Amino acid sequence: MSDFSTSAQANISRRALLRGAAGALSVPVFAISVNAAMAKSAQSAVAYETTPKNGHSCGICMNFEPPTSCKLVDGTISPTGWCKLWTEKKA
Repeated sequence: MSDFSTSAQANISRRALLRGAAGALSVPVFAISVNAAMAKSAQSAVAYETTPKNGHSCGICMNFEPPTSCKLVDGTISPTGWCKLWTEKKA
């Protein structure tokens, strides 16, 4: 009976080790994917302009963060600017 007991403990220990290793590996991968998703676009990549276009401006975009930032675009953003990512702010 002691052989069975030792064998069962060894299997549980291996299982626990593998589960722990799998969990430890998934955390850095998740952190990398979140950081990549949070990266802002360059102004040139989204055709950013400092003037409004067709009545649309950063000041009335849902991504604008006063006084001069954007959730999606890097750098200083003018409230009177515009880019391809412009999205109407919901009331």
